[in-house]
Amino acid sequence: MSLQPNPTPEPNPALPDSHDLQQTKARKLWVDALIRIVKSKTSLIGLCIILVLVLTAIFAPVIATHSHTAQDIINRYQPPSAEHWLGTDELGRDIFSRIVYGTRISIQIGVIAVGIAMIIGVVLGSVAGYFGRWIDQIIMRIIDIMMAFPSILLAIALVAVLGPSLTNAMIAVGIVGIPQFARIVRSAVLSIKETEYIEASKAIGAKHARVLFQHVLPNCAAPIIVQATLSIGTAILDAAGLSFLGLGAQPPTPEWGAMLTDGRAAIQNAPWVVAFPGLAIFLVVLGFNLFGDGLRDALDPRLKE
Repeated sequence: MSLQPNPTPEPNPALPDSHDLQQTKARKLWVDALIRIVKSKTSLIGLCIILVLVLTAIFAPVIATHSHTAQDIINRYQPPSAEHWLGTDELGRDIFSRIVYGTRISIQIGVIAVGIAMIIGVVLGSVAGYFGRWIDQIIMRIIDIMMAFPSILLAIALVAVLGPSLTNAMIAVGIVGIPQFARIVRSAVLSIKETEYIEASKAIGAKHARVLFQHVLPNCAAPIIVQATLSIGTAILDAAGLSFLGLGAQPPTPEWGAMLTDGRAAIQNAPWVVAFPGLAIFLVVLGFNLFGDGLRDALDPRLKE
């Protein structure tokens, strides 16, 4: 009787590997997060404010009751009335219509500025966390230098160099937001790159770019999304501050910060000129902060009930 060597057991395709398990856990995390967002009253309030903001920007020509640029000097500084719901400014322009059209500018500021910060910050943070060593040291020291300056002062300095305009203000606000994204992504990458499926990808010869962009960064999506949501409100607020100083949007652009600057001279005699643009800024920032806080709590597995 001949002895046959024991055949090598083949892997059971029914058993998922560590990568599949990680993807399953990630999907479950997002489903649980969606359920928790729906159950959270503060998150729903923030989401409703954001939806109203987006719909207002989309249907601005339909919602606005007057032209946002038409001047009527005879009716300047008119109080709120049936004709002008939120009154008129120093040039007789309808404040309600200008705030409605200013919603488009605020969304543009938030998306572009946060997009700049997120793209550059994610690239720098992921490269620093994944490769480490001297690359990490150089990148993080640059980030530390940027964070050593107060954000608004750094933004003012950048706009002073680039020149006052809405585009340059968005670029400046975006650059100021890079360190937050870089630090968050670096921290996430440092923990994810030590997992088993990342080590397995390296062992089979996967290139660094493939491992980083197909396996590491997708698992960093949760903190990136939360930071982006919270940063949109901050970006809108910073851009309004630059416009208030005359470094952002220039007349006659209906940007809320610029509207505050135009109306501050008449704040005692016509308080509605600054009250309503200020209230619009407050509501938008509040909406993104409420939704961002709820999203952060929903995506944190340590806070599961």
